Amino acid sequence: MTPYNLPADAVWFVTGCSSGIGYALCEYLIKHTSSRVVATARKPTTLACLPDGPNILKLALDVTSDASIQTALNSTLSRFARIDVVVNNAGYGVMGDTESMDLPRARGVMDTNFWGAVRVTQLSLPILREENIKTGRRGGLVMQITSMGGRVAFAGTTFYHASKFALEGFTEGLSKELPTEWDIHFLCVEPGGVKSKYAETGMSTFDEANRLEVYKDPNMPTNQLLKYIESPGAAKNWAEPERVAEVLYGYVKKGGEMPLRLPLGSDAWGLLKAAAESNAKELEVLMGVSCSTSGKEQLESLDFLK
Repeated sequence: MTPYNLPADAVWFVTGCSSGIGYALCEYLIKHTSSRVVATARKPTTLACLPDGPNILKLALDVTSDASIQTALNSTLSRFARIDVVVNNAGYGVMGDTESMDLPRARGVMDTNFWGAVRVTQLSLPILREENIKTGRRGGLVMQITSMGGRVAFAGTTFYHASKFALEGFTEGLSKELPTEWDIHFLCVEPGGVKSKYAETGMSTFDEANRLEVYKDPNMPTNQLLKYIESPGAAKNWAEPERVAEVLYGYVKKGGEMPLRLPLGSDAWGLLKAAAESNAKELEVLMGVSCSTSGKEQLESLDFLK
């Protein structure tokens, strides 16, 4: 793991900036740093409340369109000549019973949350590797805004989890492909509950009318989750997007060695820690049967993968 150092005048390319973490991050960067910021959204009018100035570029971007992504990246290079930090934040969730979920809706989540981030990442790599060096500094940081739901899953949001699990796996694999001399770094940010529009939009897409009768029992896990989200105090202790933006920038700015994953929020840290401990115990229980199919020499032969 090589250390990362953020330039003082870094160019941040951020997707999904109409609200929530994306908007808060852009606002924080503009107000409190000397960074240059590219704020993108499907509808640029949603970015009107962000300040204007020489260090801010507001662009239309549909992450499900290769042409739209390439146009936005080209516009960024035309304006700032480089990109230092790519933030894949665009995404949304749908709630519902997996068995009866409309597949076009499920695919839509995957297209935005996973494939959109994949294509932005793929098309950004040549910039980080080849264009940036023309300005005197090669490399950069690709930041995936995933979720604690990218490592632990809950009832009622399976396709959202599928998209985030996929993004984390993609990023981990890619991070191991690139040679260290390219100086390209990756960070999966895993927030817990955040006071954004996610819960609101997820709830608004819940298709109650077409639910199967067998899933309507109030004691079913999905209904328990819905009850929690609908309760008045559910979001009381969730993180403010502005605080997430501040902590995130501070973490990146400090430089040095950076683990691949960063949980944000006591809920994210606590649930991920509990899941890791549970998984470790389960592995110990399963060691005998797991290792019975091959000898220790098989593991030793794969030391290079660790």
